[in-house]
Amino acid sequence: MREPYYLGIDASKSSLGLCAVPRSWDGDWSRIECKTLELKPKKTEREQIDGMLALARDVRIFAIRCGVQIAVIEDVPTHDAFSIKPLAELRGFIRSELARECGIYVEPINQSTARKHFLGYLPTSRKGGPKVNRKQVVVAALDALTDVFVWDDEKDAFITVNHRMSRDPGVHVIELNAPNPNAVVRPAKKSRARAA
Repeated sequence: MREPYYLGIDASKSSLGLCAVPRSWDGDWSRIECKTLELKPKKTEREQIDGMLALARDVRIFAIRCGVQIAVIEDVPTHDAFSIKPLAELRGFIRSELARECGIYVEPINQSTARKHFLGYLPTSRKGGPKVNRKQVVVAALDALTDVFVWDDEKDAFITVNHRMSRDPGVHVIELNAPNPNAVVRPAKKSRARAA
């Protein structure tokens, strides 16, 4: 019997990233399996639904091929109102397909929480400074570690599944514990002399 895999799923407006990690990967990046599925724009409601069904089937096929037993998906981003409905629908199709056909109940993972777990801090901009692209910070950190990923959505899928794996004892996870470059160091308070 094949060793169980964890599956991370990242869905964006343009593509869907998959990252399957074996339970005993122990930091060996070559044992990770990744795939990116392109999301082609659809015009009619029927084309949209058929496209989401096809993507959900492709995710199921990938999960079965890899021997996935636990799956997580990056939660719907709340900051992009234009994308919320279609991305929520796509996630629903994927979750339904994996539950019905494989008995895998996909858990949503908060994107910011997963990124903070990986980096050790959540990238933010300094007051009045330029806006920080959190995804670019995470992508750069992963690029410094490995070249196994081809697309950024696969990297986001890894960050998501990495966070889920941290809950299981004995599973290797990546935690950079990097210092927050935007942390404000406050001077230590001087102790006051007490009146006698």
